[in-house]
Amino acid sequence: MWRLGGGVFVGFRLTGPAFLPLDRHVVIAGPTRSGKTRLAKKIVARARLPAVVLDWHGEYGGVSVDPHLLKISIEGLDKKLLCEILGLALNLNEPSVYFLYRAVRNRELRTLRDVVVALDEFLVSTKSEVEMKAAIARRLEYVIDVFEGGRVPVDLVFRSRRVVSVDLSSLKLYEERVLVILFVLASLYNYLFSRGIAKGVERLLVIDEAQNVLRRGDVVKHLVFESGKYGLRVVFVTNEMPPPEILVHSTLVVTRPHRVYNLEVRGSALLRDDSVERIWIV
Repeated sequence: MWRLGGGVFVGFRLTGPAFLPLDRHVVIAGPTRSGKTRLAKKIVARARLPAVVLDWHGEYGGVSVDPHLLKISIEGLDKKLLCEILGLALNLNEPSVYFLYRAVRNRELRTLRDVVVALDEFLVSTKSEVEMKAAIARRLEYVIDVFEGGRVPVDLVFRSRRVVSVDLSSLKLYEERVLVILFVLASLYNYLFSRGIAKGVERLLVIDEAQNVLRRGDVVKHLVFESGKYGLRVVFVTNEMPPPEILVHSTLVVTRPHRVYNLEVRGSALLRDDSVERIWIV
């Protein structure tokens, strides 16, 4: 009963059982304490697919991995993508991101420590560049410790046939959590790309408190949109309504409506294209 025709059972509608299609990404939206996490857990369990959960508050349990133990290699990342990810996580402006790219574009990079070294050795000639270089280095030093002691290659997490949670609650800084999410998303995309186009849905990625990355620009959107063809479905759990570009590629489940969402629904609902269907989540 949990899965039928590619959909996951999420509750009941007026005419019978309600199934959430997995032919698109999924957005679970609702205010705090409206049952978003509970529903996400049920979707993961009922889908019976391998899943990686980026667990912001440490609520999902199961096989849990401390992000400090993850070994994330940046060697396979495009240099421009790497700089965009660092810029988004560290709130760098566009000139700073371009400055960082100039510093690393001709360097061999395996770890974030290599980025710091490349930045330190990059020659500058003006006072503004000296200040920009110091500011970027300072922000990098705040987050680099997260990736210094990793022993578990992130690809092992992707190869697991089980549900694996990355417990972000062990990270103290907001920027650290965002950076881990972005690096895992980019690494997972590279992993799936190397395996080729998929014929169907093969795995889930759950991003808890997804509003923290959805407001971070086009990099996230690009990685999410492209990952669909490689068998990945992303489940965004968020208390804010995502950008329209995300909603176009997603099925939206509202756990409880709120006036700021600007939706004509009075209870939990499933929205897909122009169709709005009231559901009772169980």
